[in-house]
Amino acid sequence: MSIVDLVEDLNINLIKQKYNFQSNFNIKNYSLNFNSRVISNKEKQLKLTQREMDIILFLNQNNQPQSINVLQNRVWKYELDLETHTVETHVYRLRKKIKETFNDDNFIISEEAGYLIK
Repeated sequence: MSIVDLVEDLNINLIKQKYNFQSNFNIKNYSLNFNSRVISNKEKQLKLTQREMDIILFLNQNNQPQSINVLQNRVWKYELDLETHTVETHVYRLRKKIKETFNDDNFIISEEAGYLIK
């Protein structure tokens, strides 16, 4: 094996490791895989939509409750004054899927100020 081939193999392996490292993220007792859009615990896994991934990642990045208006603006890119139940519907469905799969009522918490993952 030539030096060039060795360096190329090393670069490929480093890129693969970096890709795999960046594809998994831990939230609470769950592992979130960006590539497959799957959230899992030790026993079960659940396939998510891209929007559900966006909601989870946004809420997880913020330590304070996020209002519906903020979610509309930051996740959906809607204007703040738009009347819609899109956020509530998506969060409701996501919470329901997590409850049914993992029996977890407290993954996304609803407070007066908004939604929160803590």
